[in-house]
Amino acid sequence: MVFMAIFVIVFIIYYQRKQIQQQINDRQRETEFQQQLLEVALQSTEAERRRIAQDLHDEIGASLSIVKLGMGSLANQLNDAQQRVVLTDLRGAMEEAISNVRRISRDLVPITLERFGLSAALQEFAARSNHSAALHITYTHEGQMSLRYSAKVELMLYRIAQELVNNAIKHAEAKNIHINFTTLPANSVLEVHDDGRGFVLSEVTRQANRGLGLQGIEARIRVINATVSYNTAHGAGCKATIDVKMDTLPITKQ
Repeated sequence: MVFMAIFVIVFIIYYQRKQIQQQINDRQRETEFQQQLLEVALQSTEAERRRIAQDLHDEIGASLSIVKLGMGSLANQLNDAQQRVVLTDLRGAMEEAISNVRRISRDLVPITLERFGLSAALQEFAARSNHSAALHITYTHEGQMSLRYSAKVELMLYRIAQELVNNAIKHAEAKNIHINFTTLPANSVLEVHDDGRGFVLSEVTRQANRGLGLQGIEARIRVINATVSYNTAHGAGCKATIDVKMDTLPITKQ
């Protein structure tokens, strides 16, 4: 009887452990499946961005360039000085439209990122985002400039920086934004610091519209197994820190 009791107890313990392990395995498989779905969704988004950028460059941009050339030719043929002035002004507006199309195309598909890496792309993004004297965006890099990461990691970090800057401008009404990218032996750190109005994280995440940007950041963070923290408060600006561990960060030399 004692032997049978011990056997039953051991069997119950073994069965319970097996059930717990099965539950753990099921949750792990579910997490991996959700991660795969998330990566597919982000890849689809990037593919759509690339398609739109290509259409803007090849079709809209080309059509606008043809119209601009026609305006220039027509202006040279006009005898009326006032009409030439009007047409010249229209040609200037057309040039601005072409410039905007090119800028949007570069934002959709960061060619600099693909060719020269994350640091160069962030530097270009900061310089290009200084639209007026009311907004000042700066960029610094610490560590080895020659390091390149996997295309997925570089793209996700670039999109995160874009989203953080857009949030600072649109929601926080920031006037000064600083982006810093640091490559360390054990990890890589992306920081975006603004002097905007700041926020309370729990309040923002409860608001559907204002929480979407943070949700997009969280999604990209999960794809590259990174972490994000926000140092912010009302009226105190915000400092977002993204930390990517080197064991999840494939590195190659340029």
